Amino acid sequence: MEVNEQSSKEIKVSVIVPAFNVEKYIEKCINSLLEQTLKEIEVIIIDDGSTDRTGEIITEFAKKDDRIIFLRQDNRGPSAARNHGMEIAKGKYISFVDSDDWIDEDFLEKLYNSASKRGADITCATAMRKREHSEKYRVFYGEEKQYTTLKEKIEVCGIPNSCYVWNKLYRSDLIHGKRFKEGVYFEDMLWLPEVIKSSNLLVTVPNTQYYYRANSTSIVKKNSDKKQHDSYFAKKYIVRFFDNNGLDLNKKERAYTKSIKYISGIPVLKTKECKNIQTTYLFGILPIFRKDITYGLKMKDNTFFIWEPCSLSHSEVVPGYAKYLLDLGYEVSVIVNPKHIKDGLFLRFKHENLFLNKISRRVAKKFFKENSVDDIKGVLVTTAGKICDNIHFEQSYEHFSPDFDKSKLFMVEHDARFAIDENLWDEDLITLRKLNYKNTKSTVINPHYFGEVKITPKNDITNFVMVGSLSSKKITEDVVINAFKEIVNKGYSNFKLTVIGKGSLKHVPKEIKKFINIKGRLPFDKMYDELEKADFILTSYNPNNPKHVFYNTTGTSGSFQLVYGFSKPCIILKEFAGVNDFNENNAILYERDEDYSKALIRGIEMSAGEYKQMQDNIIAYADNLYKQSLNNFKNLIEKRSKGTK
Repeated sequence: MEVNEQSSKEIKVSVIVPAFNVEKYIEKCINSLLEQTLKEIEVIIIDDGSTDRTGEIITEFAKKDDRIIFLRQDNRGPSAARNHGMEIAKGKYISFVDSDDWIDEDFLEKLYNSASKRGADITCATAMRKREHSEKYRVFYGEEKQYTTLKEKIEVCGIPNSCYVWNKLYRSDLIHGKRFKEGVYFEDMLWLPEVIKSSNLLVTVPNTQYYYRANSTSIVKKNSDKKQHDSYFAKKYIVRFFDNNGLDLNKKERAYTKSIKYISGIPVLKTKECKNIQTTYLFGILPIFRKDITYGLKMKDNTFFIWEPCSLSHSEVVPGYAKYLLDLGYEVSVIVNPKHIKDGLFLRFKHENLFLNKISRRVAKKFFKENSVDDIKGVLVTTAGKICDNIHFEQSYEHFSPDFDKSKLFMVEHDARFAIDENLWDEDLITLRKLNYKNTKSTVINPHYFGEVKITPKNDITNFVMVGSLSSKKITEDVVINAFKEIVNKGYSNFKLTVIGKGSLKHVPKEIKKFINIKGRLPFDKMYDELEKADFILTSYNPNNPKHVFYNTTGTSGSFQLVYGFSKPCIILKEFAGVNDFNENNAILYERDEDYSKALIRGIEMSAGEYKQMQDNIIAYADNLYKQSLNNFKNLIEKRSKGTK
């Protein structure tokens, strides 16, 4: 980097000039800047990895005029150069000039004086396109006039057809932190509308102009797949900007080309998009294929998608996560196995900003792969393991468009052990509860909302509920069955066991069969009914069972979410209670398998008042857990949106 220090006098305007292989034009550009009638300027020129004599020419100018600040960087494109320049600019106002263009000698003075006099955030000058044998005004201003509404400012700047950043002067405070998107063509189209929107006053300045060279070798003139690709997303952004801000855009400007297929240089197939409909034309004229690229998915301006890619399980967490996002002010569009919606997953949960989509997993994957979804707020994948291997989470991005903003992807991991063991865990990953493994942290967001549920008092006939299959092959369930056999032998009969799941009574002792009702796999609405009628939720964990260690270290049980959501105390082995925040005040704990029958008896003999107090403790805990989770979610979204991952 070569930098010349200017004197300590006030710098009124910083001019930022990105330069790349412009040895034929850079002298004319620099001369037009150094000959400005406004002298209190600095000219920041960034050589973007030129391979010709561009750098040498700039160096010679810098030796002669200390207003030039000369920077060098590896070739990263004009956006990176402009961002670099803005980071060090000292002027009260900033202007951008391309290195193959030039300006009138009074350009900066007139724009600066108008900005100072009017207190304007942006001042604009006429822009003329110069070709070798012709010239044409691209925007023309015949009078000094001020504009305050977004509609007026957008129209007078000629957007979307004339998204020029270089015929303007910007107040430095206005564009501070507003970086150009790097690595893309048409970066001006992504930057300028937002800057104009954030301005209060824009003024047009007559009788001075910017000369734009229509250079056939310019970077934006080179045709390529990437240019075509970037053009598509830039124009798509413009349409979204106009729609989101209530601005009118004609039909022609709403249609933008997504791709063109050439054969021997002839454009044979052109695919255009308009209002989420893609139409493919033969030779750009004859429509031959049309499809809705949203696949019927429901989206609004402030949408956050929740996608549960697992077809069989885990969908019970979706309502809870939807509740958090709705409370944070988002519109929520849910993608889950349609069967689960039909089975009443959201039967007790209605909200005007909650949208339930009935599409298959295959269609969902197709949608995310084909669309950048850059007009939504985010995507929450509630089972990360279904789109990656639970270790290499970057694999998840393969399921999304290459243009998908990775900061908008949020993932729930149900077992963190694999990634932690490989030292690939990321604290931004969401878990349902705090981890108890190798001091690892995560973002805890516990989904325990199922909609409007009834909080019911204790029944006269104590109703124990087991969620899961009842099988003779499960040792832990033998513990439960043996415990019920013990209490029956002790004369207890004022209880029943409801099993929500598959099972058989063939292996159950005859004396307790009459107390057990196996409901089978229930749809969600029926399961919710059974849980409301329950008194206690049964668990049976064995610390020596490798499969159960999960519930004490890196994962959790869906039963616990039901405890919090339906305010039903659970019966749990003490060794598994602490990390899951259960204690004597909100659960029935037992020390050993042999003590399970005592825990059941305590539940049967518990008074209505004692039960109510235990319920109240669960409610208080669940409310606090909800507030903590909501705040964690809010902070995570803000953190990722700022790129502070």
